[in-house]
Amino acid sequence: MDAAGGVAGRGGCCFGSFTDAARNRPPGTLYFASSLRMRSPPRRILIVRPSALGDVCRTVPIAWSLREAFPKASVDWVVEDRWMGAVQGHPAVDRVIAFPKRDFRRWWRSIPVAVRTVQWFTKLRRGRYDLVIDAQGLARSGLMALVTGARTRVGHQGSREFAWLGANRRVPRRPDSHVVDAMLELVAAVGAPARADMRLDVSVAGKREWQAASERASIGPRMLVLATTNGWAGKRWPNARYAALLHAVSAQLLASGIRDVLLTGAPGEEPQTAPIAELLRQIGGFRIHDMAGQLSVAATVAAVHDAALLIGLDSAPIHMAAGLGTPFVGLYGATRPWIDGPYGGAEWCVHGGAGMQLDEHEHRDAVRGAAVMERISVEAVATLVQRRLRSMEGVA
Repeated sequence: MDAAGGVAGRGGCCFGSFTDAARNRPPGTLYFASSLRMRSPPRRILIVRPSALGDVCRTVPIAWSLREAFPKASVDWVVEDRWMGAVQGHPAVDRVIAFPKRDFRRWWRSIPVAVRTVQWFTKLRRGRYDLVIDAQGLARSGLMALVTGARTRVGHQGSREFAWLGANRRVPRRPDSHVVDAMLELVAAVGAPARADMRLDVSVAGKREWQAASERASIGPRMLVLATTNGWAGKRWPNARYAALLHAVSAQLLASGIRDVLLTGAPGEEPQTAPIAELLRQIGGFRIHDMAGQLSVAATVAAVHDAALLIGLDSAPIHMAAGLGTPFVGLYGATRPWIDGPYGGAEWCVHGGAGMQLDEHEHRDAVRGAAVMERISVEAVATLVQRRLRSMEGVA
């Protein structure tokens, strides 16, 4: 295992028998407790969680749980092709199946694309799976589960976009449960001990790519990663505050030997990081490396693994940090860190929406979401970063 630090969060946590939850199931639940156990151990298992990258990273407890419960089974995982680097070669997964979502997006407008789409689903059916876990709960994942024809297809009751139609075992989600706990309810439903093991793995290819990139940039052994990008404008923190934050904690970072600051981001997110990098370069004592769009997903995992500290938004890198044992500080606005945040790490998140009545999708409104993010003060983040640095040094 390349990921030093091993288990992050509450690794090893285990649910009891899921029949207790079934006994108190809400009206309309479409299964019975007696049907929760499989007739025989599955030989071929499929996990359906294509996206997004952060969700892929925090789905690994399902893979670990299934691997432990059914050690002789083959465990495959459908992942969107651009996110495969996060779990490619993971020790709990036998095969990662690439889902070319962007290529299939407009299948109804092109006969060749429609043919390739049908061929992809046909190949999925030929997998002859015994057990499918739909951990995504959207129309496309429900369709994938249904197409497999597996005898046992597990999903959440009431999943969005009618995804529940693809499942023949529908599990009620506990109110206000963490996303990871909710997904683990699915494996508990088939009698597997649900273990909240968040461990990610650093691939050999990712490690080599990152080593080459860090050597070219002359990045030292201790580095701060800033994950400042997000596809949702309502989840972003004002640019100027990153510079104010770095200035506020500069003495503590430099005393810890942290002089290199890496900004990460996916291709296309360079316009988000460039102005922040320019502001950060005005602060003395640090070397700023803007590598947005330059690293693959696998190399980004390797970079997060090597970081001394990560400060990030509600986005994939913070879930990578949770799975790699990398210390982190999270900035959460309209999303709730105890539900959507890094598993077991809510105490290391500043929540701008604390005390507010938030709609589930508040962050999708750029104006309202940004207003909540603006409630996160530089002082609050600096205080938490300083406490995190002291905890890393064993100081209370």
